[in-house]
Amino acid sequence: MSYLAWIDFDPEERRRAQTLIDLFKQPEARDELGLGTVRDGLADLLFPGTSTIQTRLRYMLFIPWIYQEAQSRKATQAERAAIARELEFQLSEALLRGGETVGVIGRDAGRNLKRLASSVYWAGLSTLGIRGLSGSQSTFLSYGPESLKDHDLKLWAPNLPKAPANLLDEASFTLEKGEADFLRDRLESHAGNSLLNELARNGKTFTEDWPWQVGVDTISDFNRAILRHAERFSGVMYGASLLYNLLLALRAADRPNAKRHADAANLTAYYRTSIEDWKSELDNLSLNDWDLDDLFALIGKTSHNLTKPSRDFIRGWVTIVRDSGGTIETDQRATELIKQREHGLKRMKARLLHDAPLERWSGASGDARLDFRWGIASRYLGELADAG
Repeated sequence: MSYLAWIDFDPEERRRAQTLIDLFKQPEARDELGLGTVRDGLADLLFPGTSTIQTRLRYMLFIPWIYQEAQSRKATQAERAAIARELEFQLSEALLRGGETVGVIGRDAGRNLKRLASSVYWAGLSTLGIRGLSGSQSTFLSYGPESLKDHDLKLWAPNLPKAPANLLDEASFTLEKGEADFLRDRLESHAGNSLLNELARNGKTFTEDWPWQVGVDTISDFNRAILRHAERFSGVMYGASLLYNLLLALRAADRPNAKRHADAANLTAYYRTSIEDWKSELDNLSLNDWDLDDLFALIGKTSHNLTKPSRDFIRGWVTIVRDSGGTIETDQRATELIKQREHGLKRMKARLLHDAPLERWSGASGDARLDFRWGIASRYLGELADAG
């Protein structure tokens, strides 16, 4: 196992190191078993405005500054869109000149970047009230100096800090104190009941691997209850992901003429060991006391639609794990449930049923344990803390 250690780094160096560690973690983007509705619903409740593809908190200011500049130009909407795009490229280059290497969107792709930082942060800017008008990026760029002068349009938060004069010459992810205060104010006014805001009030850096490990005594009972749901869901459904990958490894091993997966035997051993480790943690989840109806009602209060097949799959899996004590590889019900779930989601692309999709299996699909965006949230909290 490799690791990084530090003792006397200053706050910015510590933040860079932690960010680097977070970026090496396996992403949760692949949702092989259709768990994304619950994952994203709980994440939105705990850490609103965040997403797994965000990188650094100061982008929440960079994007408004760039759009304000583009909106100040006398031009057509299309011309302002081109201006904003160019300014985003210049920002990436300024960050690299400023010595930033971790979290720079477009660092490797340069001007070939397909997904700009503005699209990554656009929804979060609305959630936190940094942009005050609904609409797409194109809509915002339809407002130029004339329309802004003639209409009382509150496109951006009135107390948005001003952009540094040399922003596009040399930039940094380090937040100024006034900028951090503004972002804390946005959290307080637009995400006041969230765990993200409760932890931001503490002004601390959090190094726990999982959000439910945070021992701050000011966390509300409401958020403690959400965290308990999150811990249980992450823990129990991790087993489903491991079994899915084990079944794929076993199937790959039974296909001697396959072009890939010569390491199927090693993968099989790895996932069997991982399942044994997973079983040893189940007692801590107290699954017999878990109220799934309460979890589903909680998700129902969010913008995410939890379908009946998804509810049935989760209920079925939890029941099997409760009954079997985690001995799932030999439980035919568990195997059939996973196969039926994949087929219901993917049809002809189901790897457990069709050979062509199995050939494209990387050896690990959706096998990361869910952390509900804690990686990005804890990074943001550290950046706020470092700003004082």
